[in-house]
Amino acid sequence: MTRHAATAGPAQQRLVVAAGLVWQGSRLLVQRRPATARHGAGALELPGGKLEPGEGPRAALARELVEEWGPRARELEIGAVADVLHHVYPPPGPEVILIVLDVDARRWSASWREQIEPEPGVEVLAFELAELPLDQFLAADRPFLAALQRG
Repeated sequence: MTRHAATAGPAQQRLVVAAGLVWQGSRLLVQRRPATARHGAGALELPGGKLEPGEGPRAALARELVEEWGPRARELEIGAVADVLHHVYPPPGPEVILIVLDVDARRWSASWREQIEPEPGVEVLAFELAELPLDQFLAADRPFLAALQRG
């Protein structure tokens, strides 16, 4: 799937991304996109990003977490695939396949904020699942997070 996604033509372009469902105890760690982001400025999102050619989802998420949250993110345990999502953004937005992986951040304990060195303009927040402000998330994340809230 990943190799074909990277070579698809413009009409069928699919961006394959890995996203982390990062659990810090019963809370979910998410991030707010910078106000300067080209797409979704200021929106909440699951951390992650695009797979590079030849890269698997776990390796991509591990790399993205370090890029987005700093070197201590290497301590996070990336687990199983939680879901695979498909979303088509309105034109000129992309069509994405989102591979969501469980990530265990419990080893950071209550000091999780001290472990993270976010990219400039990125804010990392923690929410109890029932308190997630779904309307503030990127459209691709909302249905999955709503289903997660419902159990």
